[in-house]
Amino acid sequence: MVINVRCLVIVLLMMIFTGCGMQPQSDNKPNDTYSVVDDYGNVLRFDSKPKKIYAGTLSIEELLVDLVAADRFAAISEDALDGNTSLIKKKAEHVKKVVPAYIGVEAILALQPDLVIVQENHNKAFIDALKDTGLKVMVTKVPTNLDMVQKRIALIARAVGEEERGKQIINDMDKKLAVVQSKVGKIPEEKRKIAIAYSLMGAFGSKNGLFHDICIRSGLRNGAAIAGLKRGEHLSKEKIVSTDPDLFIFPRYSATKKGDVDKLREDVLNDQSLQTVKAVKNKSYFLLQTDIATVLRSIWLMLFCSCQNRLIRSFTVM
Repeated sequence: MVINVRCLVIVLLMMIFTGCGMQPQSDNKPNDTYSVVDDYGNVLRFDSKPKKIYAGTLSIEELLVDLVAADRFAAISEDALDGNTSLIKKKAEHVKKVVPAYIGVEAILALQPDLVIVQENHNKAFIDALKDTGLKVMVTKVPTNLDMVQKRIALIARAVGEEERGKQIINDMDKKLAVVQSKVGKIPEEKRKIAIAYSLMGAFGSKNGLFHDICIRSGLRNGAAIAGLKRGEHLSKEKIVSTDPDLFIFPRYSATKKGDVDKLREDVLNDQSLQTVKAVKNKSYFLLQTDIATVLRSIWLMLFCSCQNRLIRSFTVM
């Protein structure tokens, strides 16, 4: 039986961000003056909380909807409204203006945002061009471990004038992570299941990436790290065979071409060179509605894996 985790992932999302019934709220007075230093040392000064915020990626939008009210978005991306890719579809529907996922400098300038938040993996020329317009631009790093995830939450919360709300989110996350640890912390290393994750580009998960940190914290072993995969590479079939993972993790949706992810899964499971691998022999895999490489969504995966690790010992996921 294939485990479709879309509903569970969404439930976990609600548990972490809205499970306590908290709504975006302000801990700053309207006219408070404050400053923020982003991940690249840029100092941003604010005379009041930003009221028209533009986020350059879906992962940042997913955080912002739990920090600020809908009327503080300059716009929301089409991706945020796509139930195939977004965990915030219903909340995103409250934002009045919708724009394509990727828009140019002129289009962003036309939104008249008082804060633009982008990731470091945006084109440098694009980021520089945004700054040259006089817009207030905050650049964040792409987290590669959970500590960086929480630092990012705190940074963005501070920038939008909702520092206390950011602390609440992090504290609530810590409580949930403590529950995970209490369940999986005593599992001996040699008894932890080996997982290998796939994107459309192939098997991934170096020991310097966020997925590796997630595996450790969720009671799994990262097969790609065991095989010695380096950052930016993808795992060869020979390495997959020698690592012999207990389960595979596949994406359920692709924004490129319909059927791509189905073909990926079928190709892997039917690959003659992989037929000796436990995950293939037992047809042990599960599907993720969302991209496990995305920062915040990876946290939901971590919580799911902690439960899945126990379940897989009892039955085969097909």
